[in-house]
Amino acid sequence: MSIRSVFLIAISLLLTSCFGMGKKNLAPVMHYGQHSGAGSAGVHNVTSGDTLYSISNRYRLPMRDIVELNRMRPPFKLKDGQRVRLPPPQEYRVQAGDTLYRISHMFGVNSSEIVRLNNLNSPYILRIGQNLRLPSALREKAKPRTKPVIVRSREQGGVPVPQSKPSKYKKPKSINVSKVKRRAPKRSSSKFMRPVRGKILSNYGAKKNGLHNDGINIAAPRGASVKAAENGVVVYAGNALKGSGNLILVRHDKQWMTAYAHLDKILVKKGQIIRRGVQIGKVGSTGSVATPQLHFEVRRGTSAMNPIKYLE
Repeated sequence: MSIRSVFLIAISLLLTSCFGMGKKNLAPVMHYGQHSGAGSAGVHNVTSGDTLYSISNRYRLPMRDIVELNRMRPPFKLKDGQRVRLPPPQEYRVQAGDTLYRISHMFGVNSSEIVRLNNLNSPYILRIGQNLRLPSALREKAKPRTKPVIVRSREQGGVPVPQSKPSKYKKPKSINVSKVKRRAPKRSSSKFMRPVRGKILSNYGAKKNGLHNDGINIAAPRGASVKAAENGVVVYAGNALKGSGNLILVRHDKQWMTAYAHLDKILVKKGQIIRRGVQIGKVGSTGSVATPQLHFEVRRGTSAMNPIKYLE
């Protein structure tokens, strides 16, 4: 479980600026949408002639969702160079390396809703090329008003878009490790210490159906002590990414980083300097796992490394 951990996709995009790496090392942009070409990166840059209708048609996305997401108001005029945020598509074709939790966080939608809409069964193994129905990130319980808003375009005389009460949609939380400016202390060893003792449930590397584990999953009793693998500075401690549960990210000297997920308790704070072997949390089963375990990752820059090769 915890294959291709979604939270480290966000980290990969942020580490480059954090460590001052060159453009050649930038992580790839995640594309999505239903455009017949490469899809979209979640944003459309308006060019001359673009209308709300043409953008909706190009990416096959509901105009109402685009209106709500960008908080547009009639008459919905667009300006050259304007950045229009795009909502998740109604369907998504599974790519190599995708997992339920990666897809849910990529589009900012609830993984349980994806399961319900597609009648998926545990352990939620996805097939490459499989089409998934996605819930709207803009779904709200508010009842629509009686009067519709008319979206007019050159292509159509008028498209009714029901106007709702102010949306309760909130932008999915992201992890910005670059906000922590404290310098990581020097490492005490060239190797990392094992953060917890236990049987390895899932090794690093490729799995069935094109899946991939960017770390290792270690079984341990609930409440067992999780220790820092090396000297470092805590750049994240929280549970904003549901699939990861309670998560700690520690930056180490020379562009190294370790991640500790599914914790029962977090015992450190963001920005805190920690030393090798100090207790930083307790083993749990938060996030996408059902049994107590620790998902542990070792990264260098934007690359996930096999933790086994770097542990003492």
